[in-house]
Amino acid sequence: MKFRTSSIGAALLLVVAGPALSNLFRNGSVSAQTVNRPSIQITLRTHQQYYRNGQEDQETWSWTPRILYRVVGPISAGSQLSVEFTLPSGKPWIKFDCNTNETKEGYRWPTECGMNSNDVKDQDASIETGLAGFKIILKNELESTNKTLFTGKFKVDKFHVGVVDLPKFKNNFSYYVNYDWNLPIGYVYSYDVMDARPGYAPSTTEGPFNFVTWFKGDPKLIDYGKYVAYLYYQGKLVADSMFSETESNTSCQVTNAASYESANTYCRRVFRLKAMVWDKQPQFRPPNYFKMYENPGEYEIKILENGKLARTAKFTMGTNYQLVDTGIGKQNNLGTGRIVVPVQIIGDQDGTWDHNAYKTEAFFGNPLTGFTAP
Repeated sequence: MKFRTSSIGAALLLVVAGPALSNLFRNGSVSAQTVNRPSIQITLRTHQQYYRNGQEDQETWSWTPRILYRVVGPISAGSQLSVEFTLPSGKPWIKFDCNTNETKEGYRWPTECGMNSNDVKDQDASIETGLAGFKIILKNELESTNKTLFTGKFKVDKFHVGVVDLPKFKNNFSYYVNYDWNLPIGYVYSYDVMDARPGYAPSTTEGPFNFVTWFKGDPKLIDYGKYVAYLYYQGKLVADSMFSETESNTSCQVTNAASYESANTYCRRVFRLKAMVWDKQPQFRPPNYFKMYENPGEYEIKILENGKLARTAKFTMGTNYQLVDTGIGKQNNLGTGRIVVPVQIIGDQDGTWDHNAYKTEAFFGNPLTGFTAP
């Protein structure tokens, strides 16, 4: 299965002022030269050979990393972003120089490293599993500066591919990053530029309600399963994500998967519900859109996955045309305007996963202060 992710392009994203974004650059929610932590996505490429002491072994498979992320400016002229990786054994390993562009304060620069197969050599690939490390660095020779913007660790796991009981295939493993820590972490927001397409600024006239949560499973279920979100206010159903009788307004913003299909596929799924956090032109809205701004208080969202209850989360709508911030994102310097909310995982459709991973592994070894999973 090929790696897929939301398009980031090579463009600057301007933050547009509005009720839903008024806190984005206030109270320390985003600071200069900050890595947008939810935007960091590391996946692994599986190589169908391994070089042991310079000798090629075609019966042993190995892996190398690739990464994409976003940086909040300013990024001055002459700057260079790079990522340095270390092996689970702690040995210094691969370094990527990432495409870098001068970026003004209040803008975001999306970049990626190691995405092309010619970025790394087969001879550099590893068979180590466990916690590998990485650093995102911003260097500027003109200013004589060298800053580490982010340091983290990611858990490398593997699964067997092919016929298990044949010696020739016993070392054929596909490698992937274990993202179990993401599952209980959700986000609510009206507009945020974290996943906005380059050149498409958020609206200044309306703020539709969005909910984001992660799923794990077989890629066929991830891609073709039915996912529907339902919004409850004071115990009553007030909105859902169905934009037609048969289609739910949802999609995978990011899919983290191994090079070969398995149940270890992760999807960051966004649900766009028929509800408005704020709206300057309600006369143009269909009558079935729920006006959250006229109904402050506690809400609950429930997700059906293939007809079975799979997720629930609670949040609060304020009296000021804004969702009530839990403060978790700001407290942990996540660099996003989205509001972090705990998500309860219900049922067994995600298969086997580590319910405690978020306590130590969240955001690549930078777990959230003030966050407790249900």
